[in-house]
Amino acid sequence: DPITQKKLSDAIIKEARDLNLYNAITDNGAGGLSSSIGEMGNNGFKVELNKVLLKHKNMLPWEIWVSESQERMTLAIPPSKFPIFEKIMKKHDVEISIIGTFNNTKKAVVSYNDSIIMDMDINFLHNGIPKTHLKTIPWSNIISSVVDTLHNKPLDTELNEMMQRMNICSKEFISTQYDHEVQGTSVIKPIQGKGRVDGEAIVIRPILSSERGLVKSHGLGSSYGEISTYHMAACAIDTAIRNYIAIGGNFHHLALLDNFCWCDSTNPKRLWQLKNAAQACYEYAKIFKTPFISGKDSMFNDFKGYNNKGEPINISAPPSLLISTVGIIENIHNAITLDVKNPGDLIYILGVTYDELGRSEYQKYSGLGNNNVPQVRAKHAKKLYKLYSNAVNTNIIASAIALNLGGLIIGLIKSLIGGELGAKIDLSLVPTHNIEDNNIKEKVILFSESQSRILVTIAPHNKQKFETIFKDIAHANIGIISDTNTLIINNMHIINLNTLKHSYKKFSNMKIQAYADAEYI
Repeated sequence: DPITQKKLSDAIIKEARDLNLYNAITDNGAGGLSSSIGEMGNNGFKVELNKVLLKHKNMLPWEIWVSESQERMTLAIPPSKFPIFEKIMKKHDVEISIIGTFNNTKKAVVSYNDSIIMDMDINFLHNGIPKTHLKTIPWSNIISSVVDTLHNKPLDTELNEMMQRMNICSKEFISTQYDHEVQGTSVIKPIQGKGRVDGEAIVIRPILSSERGLVKSHGLGSSYGEISTYHMAACAIDTAIRNYIAIGGNFHHLALLDNFCWCDSTNPKRLWQLKNAAQACYEYAKIFKTPFISGKDSMFNDFKGYNNKGEPINISAPPSLLISTVGIIENIHNAITLDVKNPGDLIYILGVTYDELGRSEYQKYSGLGNNNVPQVRAKHAKKLYKLYSNAVNTNIIASAIALNLGGLIIGLIKSLIGGELGAKIDLSLVPTHNIEDNNIKEKVILFSESQSRILVTIAPHNKQKFETIFKDIAHANIGIISDTNTLIINNMHIINLNTLKHSYKKFSNMKIQAYADAEYI
């Protein structure tokens, strides 16, 4: 119920919190009241379940105690402050009830209509269950289907087919189902540029009287987990931060959230994968100094059943980790969108491209490459992100896109579609490292998903200032924006951007038309 959730959020965040009306607050998630009160009541508590507001009658006491009904919070409120708190809740049309007290009895007591249904020592409640000892078995995987030879498709054909891949194509049909104008706080929305391209981050202005904004982004690279869940997690963190940085977020004012979606972790190999992903979260959060302030997990995403022959089968969801960022942009007017702005602007790449096609979108499309999944070189990344945050305040960056799935060429194409302009680039100028096979070097530069890279455009008169700022970071001017509808690569490949735009939007336009037809019917 988003309406109830919004009313509760407004009552807490906009009023009760800043008046210091409560000492503790916990969301009622898994386990309902049993978890929220159990976690908060370190020294003891007494709860009367008959005073709990119910959505359904005739619930049994144990059902009330463990129900996971949504949009509920448990708070510890001093008695002297409750009248003010209650008044605020009524003002926002939020239901509230006193269901018990926290105390120092060292007992967890729960009753229903004066009948005691639980009376437990608080120490036993918190520490009585023995710790479970789990076993891990090292896991490794080599993708045997990869090849080291090129297929015969022309580059323009490859690009048109790549732009239609589900992880790359436009998702505008989803974004347009939501109203991004509520209360007028949107600064940078999910769709950017005249060409309407999916952005990698958004900026909102929660306090209209302030120039400061809130930046949100995310990172997800599940396919890398087919080879290494450690590097999958590291890439998710770097991608989320990179998307946040590119739009103008302050690297020094940034926090992370995690969302683990995993399969049966009682399986020793799956648990080993989970352990490695968590290890990466710990290590990179420390290196970047970006704390995890919240998160969630969904474990045991497995199906056990039978196939059409009656044989037992077990299908497990692939290990996945979504990382979200939230942080501050000091001045919303400095926010940077991905769409290129003017003919004649210079195209720069920040960061190094490695031979890392492992489980990339291009490898899944063509089979080309090896098992080198992208790795995060945190020392370089941290230096780049700090310099970029400083550069944002100079207003010399015209457009920027964090290079993600599909690599350099897909990021560039999205920026060109967004700005409805063309470009000419020279791949030999791209900073690279350890790309040994000259036969596939062009493909690696085009499609490698190496981390910690940002593609930017600047006006020519800002060239010296820009290069001075980034003099200690690998960077290169690899091309120029043109007033055309073509992308010219190495003076060899001439790619029609209108065709690429059609490919990029094909799936989304089909969905939008289907919705329109259904509504008309």
